[in-house]
Amino acid sequence: MDLAGSERVSLTKAAGERLKEGANINKSLSVLGNVIRQLSEGKEFISYRDSKLTRLLSQALGGNAKSLIIGNIRPMIHREVADGLERLWNVRVNCIWEADESSRHGEVYIFDHVFNQECTNSDVYGSVVKPLVDSFMEGFNATIFAYGQTSSGKTHTILGNKTDPGLFQLVSNQLFQHVADQVDKRYLIRCSYIEIYNEKINDLLDKSNQGLTMRRYQRKCAA
Repeated sequence: MDLAGSERVSLTKAAGERLKEGANINKSLSVLGNVIRQLSEGKEFISYRDSKLTRLLSQALGGNAKSLIIGNIRPMIHREVADGLERLWNVRVNCIWEADESSRHGEVYIFDHVFNQECTNSDVYGSVVKPLVDSFMEGFNATIFAYGQTSSGKTHTILGNKTDPGLFQLVSNQLFQHVADQVDKRYLIRCSYIEIYNEKINDLLDKSNQGLTMRRYQRKCAA
């Protein structure tokens, strides 16, 4: 993200709004980092776990770019259904709040849009992701970033399953269908599939699984 915010500015000689974008990105990442740290420490109260974080991130790119914060409530897994668990959240268009009215918190969390647990990954894709892919086809950069605690549904959203394909497969389908439709053009598609875990970088397409080394070259980072 630093490359997108500051290094890229120096490389392209951009200033003004582009420079502001970089500053806002780093500011938002700092806030997000505080949330991740407090969650990992098991803190009961998360200082930025409210609409302030949402507002910061939704304005992170400023200028000529836009960031949307989408809430996606995952469906209950078989074990949760078997245990008789009930839904935890009420959902209304762009906000959620705890279904337990006796909760002492009572906060309302605001997003650009919220998908309830009855929604499928295809619903999320059609409403939010497909427009990003369309813009990508026209030459714009696009990023889909899944964030959440363990078991919050990140894998379900990105990878899905046989009956409800995830965003990864849906994006790939649209991408290759677009290429197939452009009979008068030639495309070169490259992809990488990496995992960053405990500050280690693994190439998931490399069967040797030896891991990658991060090196720094004149303020640039490369794996």
